Amino acid sequence: MGIFGLILAVVCVIFLIWKNWHMAIVSLIGALIVIAFNGMNPVTAITTNFMGGMSSFAGNWFLLFMLGAIFGKVMGDSGASVGIANHLLKKLGDKSVVLVIMLTGLVLSYGGIGTFIIAFSVYPIAVALFQRADIPKKLIVATIMVCPVTVCMAMLPGSPSTQNLLPTTYFNTTAYAGAKIGIICSLIMFCAAYLYLNWQIARARRKGEHFVPSEGESIMDLSEADSGKTPSVGACYAPIVVLLAAMFGLQKFTTMPANYAVSVAMTLAILLGCWLYRDKFDARKAINDGASGGLGALIATSAIMGFGSTVSASPAYSVVTSALLGLDVGPLGTALIAINVIAAITGSSAGGLNIFLSSMGEYLVSTGLDLSMLHRVVCIASSGFDAMPHASGMVVCNQIARTSQKDTYIHVFITCALMPFMCAILACVLGTMGII
Repeated sequence: MGIFGLILAVVCVIFLIWKNWHMAIVSLIGALIVIAFNGMNPVTAITTNFMGGMSSFAGNWFLLFMLGAIFGKVMGDSGASVGIANHLLKKLGDKSVVLVIMLTGLVLSYGGIGTFIIAFSVYPIAVALFQRADIPKKLIVATIMVCPVTVCMAMLPGSPSTQNLLPTTYFNTTAYAGAKIGIICSLIMFCAAYLYLNWQIARARRKGEHFVPSEGESIMDLSEADSGKTPSVGACYAPIVVLLAAMFGLQKFTTMPANYAVSVAMTLAILLGCWLYRDKFDARKAINDGASGGLGALIATSAIMGFGSTVSASPAYSVVTSALLGLDVGPLGTALIAINVIAAITGSSAGGLNIFLSSMGEYLVSTGLDLSMLHRVVCIASSGFDAMPHASGMVVCNQIARTSQKDTYIHVFITCALMPFMCAILACVLGTMGII
């Protein structure tokens, strides 16, 4: 009954998300189903597990959500995002919208900027480009998220992501372990996603689909960049340059924790933007609106983390994870299946990878398999079916874009779940061939 309850809860959460119910309501309903079918104490489960998971996430990510949303609003309202988009289009051409957005996400993510901040920062640029190219918004979430949650999160060697650093503590490897596997999978993943998204754009145009802004959304036309309504090109890029430089400098030359280093860097970028663009927009309004939007997204995301925490605390979840970790399909097969199932239930790649390694890390080491290969395989495996509709990154990006999972998720599933899962299978094959 407990296992049935887990399945029912996940199905219910996905169904209600599809019907556009608020994430806080959806998460609480899902948690109550888990509690009821697992015979958990409802008071303890809600106050300790659900609220504990929710408040922990909200406390840890409060500054980054708020500052990220404010930064995105400053760049958007001032016209700086449009100026950047227009400049990139002139350099790469109108047919390079998908490439521009994917490369932007790739650079920011590999630079250490978190998925949530990338969503806030890239969206104003992406939506201006989508409007200019007349691309339906149903593709915008997949285009923004695909590189940060696949290539940079798990595949590219040297990435500062949690998923790439976790295996180092179990295998005594470095962030560059399994470089050949990582580079091959990264190239295939990037090209496959790029071709798929452009194919969907061409298909949408044949069906007569067009860009339609979300209700209440105000987007500056890119043509206004040529009429002097946006800041100069140098001024448009300046806050992003300061953000990256400050973030790298603070993490390299100080002992400041990464989250706080990014928060300080984001604050400096916001202040610079407010000063540079002071004649272009109402700074107080942008900051207030950005804070409201960021905190709204934070609550929605924190609620789904509360659901994940309740699931992880349920007796049935322990039974499921034990059964998965006891599969007799070889170490690589066990890693591939177990990590993805756990990540799918919780909507967390880091959670799935951490649970697997804490239980099976020593066993993997004892198999005698190359540790660099194991590092890269388990890392890539974590980037597969974590991208469920209730995954926090997908929730945030849809909140920012004011889009519905019903419209966007099929493209997210193919690019951010199915493709990386296939890359994980390829990584296993390459590893067994000795390509490391």
